[in-house]
Amino acid sequence: MSKALDIAKEVLAAVGGKANVTGNDICMTRLRIRTSDPSLVDTDLLTATRGVLGIVQRGKGGIEVVFGPGKVEDVHDAIADLTGVESREKGFGADGPSRMDVIVNQKPEAEKGAEPEAAPKAEDESEDDLAEVQSLVSMLDEKGDDYPEPEPTSVLVLNGPSINMLGIREPGIYGTDNFSDLLQLCQDAAAEAGFDRCACYQSNHEGDLVDAIQNAYGKYDGIVINPGAYTHTSIAILDAAKAVQLPIVEVHISKVDGREDFRQVSYIRQACFETITGMGIQGYRKAILDLAEKLDL
Repeated sequence: MSKALDIAKEVLAAVGGKANVTGNDICMTRLRIRTSDPSLVDTDLLTATRGVLGIVQRGKGGIEVVFGPGKVEDVHDAIADLTGVESREKGFGADGPSRMDVIVNQKPEAEKGAEPEAAPKAEDESEDDLAEVQSLVSMLDEKGDDYPEPEPTSVLVLNGPSINMLGIREPGIYGTDNFSDLLQLCQDAAAEAGFDRCACYQSNHEGDLVDAIQNAYGKYDGIVINPGAYTHTSIAILDAAKAVQLPIVEVHISKVDGREDFRQVSYIRQACFETITGMGIQGYRKAILDLAEKLDL
């Protein structure tokens, strides 16, 4: 329980402290928190909290923290103990979900900074040889500041209207994989491709998608985008993509080129170096790997 308590404290720090919490509920693997002042929520700090897969904004002041299985109950109980706010099923979603903003962090599995094991000493290795090696290592350590750590690389996976309805929406066309499956696939593919961070954002609103693209400037190395129905209508999304001048891959779950006439137009394609269609959610994996190759990771 001590680990859950530590995580609960990190969550509370990220949402503006226990005094800012007015609701504390559970929905499957999601911890639902309502805050009195949403401006105090630090989403970057929250997504960096141990065990957190992502966050979903719901209504005014509401936020869902997505955990892996087996963690959310203990964290919820710890937050209840710290805040005195118990579960209240009534009212959490009273104003309904205004939009869904999901950010998923890809966290390295291995802890950085661990000391490497010393190599075994060879039988014919003299003390003088060891002293010389230690001297060379010392010189390298002294010059370490001349060789800064490489900058972390990050990819933004951007999804438009109704992609969050995967598994429910026309499974004969879009398959039976759900949105959580897609998020996990993107996380795994980004790690495989060598990205340090994968952030996934989904919204049903055109302006939100434009904002997300603009906000990617200077923060992300590339974008994988499925604008959904806005593929065929939005010049605004195209203009935003052209403005940031990041490498972008367009991806579609279905084979849109073989569907209705109105789906034959893709505005976003003009800003992309590649288009992937008809591979189901596996198209996102290919898009992330191809983006990594484009970036020469």
